[in-house]
Amino acid sequence: MRRNAALHLGTWLLAGTIAAGCGGNTAAPRAVHFQWCAAHAQPAFDPDGPPDPLRVALERLLSRGLVGRDSTGHIVLDAADSTWTSADGRTVTLRLRPDLRFTDGTPVTSGDFRTALLAGLGRDDHATRAWLLAPVAGVDRVRAGRPLPAVGLESPDVRTLVLRLSRPDPGLLARLASPGVGAPFKRRAGIGWDAAIGIGPYRVLAADAVRGLTFARLPGVHGAAGAGDTVSVRFVIGGPRVRALLRHHAVDLVWPLPPALGDEPLPDGYAAGERAAQPPRRLLLVLRADVPPTTKLPARHALAHALNREALLAALGLRAAGQDGWLDGGGAFDHARLDAGEVRQWLARGHLGASFHVVLAYDADGTGGAVARALQGQWSALGLYAELRPLRGPQAAAEPLHAAAAQAQLVETQAPLPGAAAELATLVMPLRGPAIGSVRTGWRTREFDRWIGGADPPEPLDAAAAQARLAEERVVLPLAKLPWRWLARTGAPPLVRFSPAYGPDFTGH
Repeated sequence: MRRNAALHLGTWLLAGTIAAGCGGNTAAPRAVHFQWCAAHAQPAFDPDGPPDPLRVALERLLSRGLVGRDSTGHIVLDAADSTWTSADGRTVTLRLRPDLRFTDGTPVTSGDFRTALLAGLGRDDHATRAWLLAPVAGVDRVRAGRPLPAVGLESPDVRTLVLRLSRPDPGLLARLASPGVGAPFKRRAGIGWDAAIGIGPYRVLAADAVRGLTFARLPGVHGAAGAGDTVSVRFVIGGPRVRALLRHHAVDLVWPLPPALGDEPLPDGYAAGERAAQPPRRLLLVLRADVPPTTKLPARHALAHALNREALLAALGLRAAGQDGWLDGGGAFDHARLDAGEVRQWLARGHLGASFHVVLAYDADGTGGAVARALQGQWSALGLYAELRPLRGPQAAAEPLHAAAAQAQLVETQAPLPGAAAELATLVMPLRGPAIGSVRTGWRTREFDRWIGGADPPEPLDAAAAQARLAEERVVLPLAKLPWRWLARTGAPPLVRFSPAYGPDFTGH
């Protein structure tokens, strides 16, 4: 029989079925079929794409990186079984496990991991991979949309990967542990989920834009046992459809949740779970500094002083307590207060007239969908008008990174690494190239270069001063700190856990 390990309360979800007995005193395991409902449009397969927790959770079923993080956030070896760093700190060698194979049976070599690391460099929509690999020699010469220069990634034999660094970086393994970095796939671009072949522990059994995705676990493939023999994912839009599935006990897990699911009591047999995200996830209001009229500082300040943040937090089921901080070590953030007089003064300073108009874009299936209409109402009460632009699927993922996009955007973000400097790097545009992370703010400044350029700075970032600059500019307004939240069926063995870094982990690591 399969033996279930004791797990910490609140870390793991409840799902699956218990092995049924057969034939006298002998129990034979029954196949575990896990039903996952994702209340969101199906993301496209893109292992080198901008950060997206749902896509990452799906791709982690199929392939793993060289190193990863355990449920406590500590760095652990994954596809690599050993690492070695030279005395001068400029050469890092990783030795792969000897048993690595793609799920179609073909061997995996160090060249496949080298290809995976290189693949995300030079993209023209986001520069997250280049920022994470900034210590590697040659990465500083990468330019979006151009052929890659020589980069310090070598595969001298099938099991050895060597990283040549331009400078020592004690945090390199943490960079490699960022979700999706270096996870090998036989093909990475221009394919759908049905053609995605990684190193397991799951493979795609069926893929359909309407019915969803089904993953099958392959015993003996690199990775732990996994959440079930099969994991079926249904992408369901809207709270009423999700509730119908819950009433019929048709799913084991709901994540991510639809915006309005918490308005009514849960059906019997399900419990809500919550865990803090680390690095913190946030709902941000971005007022683009490169799209008129929010290119003007007075326009951004007027919009900031026309919103009631406490009411928006209440709409999300969150309390204001504990929501005043932002950058790690920066203390309380100076949030703009709702003040009609301030709004009128900023309109006058900017020669904006009595009112102006912006477009407010947001993911209709995300947290922004729960507050967009309320925000529109707050602004209109003070003569500031917002045209709502609800988006889904690929459009919702692409809009925050477009050069020409909505002036105001509600976005969920999470820094690629812990710490104030990493979070600030996602808010300030690089001198050249696209944004780091999942949103383009349009704010370019050189004052934080030594902390956000990817290098280890000679001195710590003054997080309080950085927050003060963010408050002055009002390009980004932190509305809420978002925990991981989910619903799970009760009364079954715990088979899925939630990582603080990237959400659900179905692979048992």
